[in-house]
Amino acid sequence: MKIIFFTLIVNISVFLIACSNEQAVVQEKPSQKLSEENVFKDYETALDKAKGVEQTIQDAADMRRKEMEAEGY
Repeated sequence: MKIIFFTLIVNISVFLIACSNEQAVVQEKPSQKLSEENVFKDYETALDKAKGVEQTIQDAADMRRKEMEAEGY
């Protein structure tokens, strides 16, 4: 009988301790949101750089096309 009572008290204690940590999980979410914003900022920077590279390639292709038309090709 003492073992059952002891097991019951231990289980209740474990459940109470596990449930009392819910505030810590709620407090971590804003920092995760900030982290996700920083990740997306890096992606946006990379996309802007890629757009710049794409424009450079298009300009080079246009220049090459004009040179070829001037030579008669």
